[in-house]
Amino acid sequence: MLAKEFEIMMKTDTVETAKALLGMDLYLDEQLLGRIVEVEAYLGSEDSACHSARGRRSKKNASMYLAAGHWYVYQMYGYALLNLVTKPENEAEAVLIRALQMPDGQILGNGPGKMTRQTGISMQFDGDYMPNSRLQVKPGAMPCNIAARPRIGITCQDEWKLAPLCFYVAHNHHVSKISKKGLLEDWETWLLD
Repeated sequence: MLAKEFEIMMKTDTVETAKALLGMDLYLDEQLLGRIVEVEAYLGSEDSACHSARGRRSKKNASMYLAAGHWYVYQMYGYALLNLVTKPENEAEAVLIRALQMPDGQILGNGPGKMTRQTGISMQFDGDYMPNSRLQVKPGAMPCNIAARPRIGITCQDEWKLAPLCFYVAHNHHVSKISKKGLLEDWETWLLD
């Protein structure tokens, strides 16, 4: 069960929700899939890189318009991409989960398509309400440091292209498209209890 503070955050602040997801554990049918190490925030109708930019609404992005806490899964290049919806119903903001640190330490989930393919996440979860879904996030660990950069693969040509809305656990091997210099051992990127 998620803390009440996180539930409130999901309804009010997409950027802070994105940062708070870092270190949370993703589960499918109570089996740990991995720890979230990279996310991207998409900020609704004003964000030209967002699927709901300028109020765009279609069957494909319908789940993005659901209330905070729903899964929005869409397909791109044959891969299912996993997003957690934030904000109240019809505000259409979400956080893309880009990468997981796998339980066995293998670097297999470093990218949103690779991650869902490796973990068996598919379109079947689109529109599920996370608290009732087989797919859930639960508290995990706190990152030592969170870094930010522009989102990956953004094609718009305005100020949103370079907006630093990709957040990741600094120096973690499992983050996608990151320089391999200066990376730490997995355990060194998390605060110890």
